[in-house]
Amino acid sequence: MMIGQYNPKARYRERAIQRLNKVLLWAFLMGVSFVFGFFMGGQNAVVQNGTLKLEVDEMTSRLKTLQDELTTVRAEAQTATSRFEQLKSQYEKDIPQDGPMREIVDMVRKQISDGMAPDRLAFVLRSARPPRNCSDPASKRFIIRTPAYKGSDSVVTVGEGAVVISGTGASAKTRNGQLESWFDPTQNIELIFKNANGETEAKVGTLPFQHSVISGGKEYRFTLAEGEKSFVKVTFDSCDYP
Repeated sequence: MMIGQYNPKARYRERAIQRLNKVLLWAFLMGVSFVFGFFMGGQNAVVQNGTLKLEVDEMTSRLKTLQDELTTVRAEAQTATSRFEQLKSQYEKDIPQDGPMREIVDMVRKQISDGMAPDRLAFVLRSARPPRNCSDPASKRFIIRTPAYKGSDSVVTVGEGAVVISGTGASAKTRNGQLESWFDPTQNIELIFKNANGETEAKVGTLPFQHSVISGGKEYRFTLAEGEKSFVKVTFDSCDYP
């Protein structure tokens, strides 16, 4: 029987080599893991960068589209505003909001809505002429009849009886509520215009009034305003008609 010789140094060396091998293996595995992780991280970064680039490109394209649409909308809005101003100007020119032209347009519209034939109305308008052979303005006055006054001077005659004007109104009141003989100019009055043929026309409202009457081949144009207490002042002229 042989007895082996025990060598402690060789055993320690072998253990050291084993430990070194383990360390090297662990370092190798760690290196491989690091390289693999770095590789995978790089690949993931590439993919993410590509995705982000696509999203950026898509957002840039959408932004450009929106900018183009906004430019188009602004151009259309500017065009619409310009067209609106043109139409508004044309409308105000054709149908003014106030003044004589507006009154004429309203009267024409009312006449047609009341049943007058448009061709007849057009004939009347074409037949109208500027005033000719007009007289100088003149003035007269008369008293408005009230519940407390029904006396004389309550009519005025113009053009040797061509037009007769009379009127009635509400009585003015004292502080105690008693009726005065003169009319209250703040209340409506009724004026009656009678031509030479006996035809009458009434006009109701507050002073001043403007009115015209055709009688005896002339047009009498009146302006009626408040005069001295109880009186209405009538300023008038006459022109050939038609």
